[in-house]
Amino acid sequence: MPPLSPAALARHRRRNRRDSTVILAGIGGLMALAGWLVAGPEGILWSVLATSLALLLQPGRSTALLRALWGAERLSPLQAPGLYRMLAELAERAGLERVPPLYYLRRPEVVALSTGWGRDAAVMVSDGLLRVMPPRELAAVLAHEVSHLRHGDLKILRLADAAGQLTRLLSLFGLVLVVFYLPSAVAMGLDLPLLGVLLLVVTPVASDLMTLKLSRTREFAADAGAAELTGDPHALMTALDRLGGGWERMGSPRRFLSLIRTHPTTAERLARLAELAPAPEPRRLIPPEVLLVRGLLTGRRW
Repeated sequence: MPPLSPAALARHRRRNRRDSTVILAGIGGLMALAGWLVAGPEGILWSVLATSLALLLQPGRSTALLRALWGAERLSPLQAPGLYRMLAELAERAGLERVPPLYYLRRPEVVALSTGWGRDAAVMVSDGLLRVMPPRELAAVLAHEVSHLRHGDLKILRLADAAGQLTRLLSLFGLVLVVFYLPSAVAMGLDLPLLGVLLLVVTPVASDLMTLKLSRTREFAADAGAAELTGDPHALMTALDRLGGGWERMGSPRRFLSLIRTHPTTAERLARLAELAPAPEPRRLIPPEVLLVRGLLTGRRW
């Protein structure tokens, strides 16, 4: 079987990098526009400084958030030897500075996520995921999360979110000023800057839509990264079809609903992955003899 196509993978990388750069530039441009509408040229500078400060003040300790928000518990390599071997191999292939700690969510929902970056990075998997995923597909799902960490996607999305929040704040402040000064403007016979008001209304909405678009783009990048790390895009395709394909086959989503999704549709993701190789030769991970020690998953037979 032919290997994963380097040319196709390179095209995906360029496309995802280009799309992410354009979207981030658009989000920054909308923030600058809102700052200019409210305070003129100085508003652009202050908006950039405020966004940088907001990013620096974002809460760290992603592992603490996993415990607080999800109730996840940290797994040791002794509790999950197979999973840790799999994760360690993927982290090495991705060039991460360390193997991210693994957290376990005792819930039936099928959940896998990564959070943080650098030494604060972590990966979480749920009971439901471990029950339905065979090892080959589980490796692909973990590779997807490791790819998010490799690319620093959470940092990118936090930057976009900080810019979006400031855009909303500036727009709201500008509209409040318009309402406050409207009686005086009418009394003095001044024209209301309708274009400026319209832009103040539109910019936060456009910024939010672009942030969602950025999130979908980073998912495409993580899918391509997972295919690169495993050499097996078909494993991720099977996993995606198992998890999301059934629901989406029941009815195609409305076009306007696709604009407010954080993830692309399963069909879109499968189509992108299919371009990478028609029949790849997987860089298979060593099959774990034991994914988890006996008794960790209640009711599971070994």
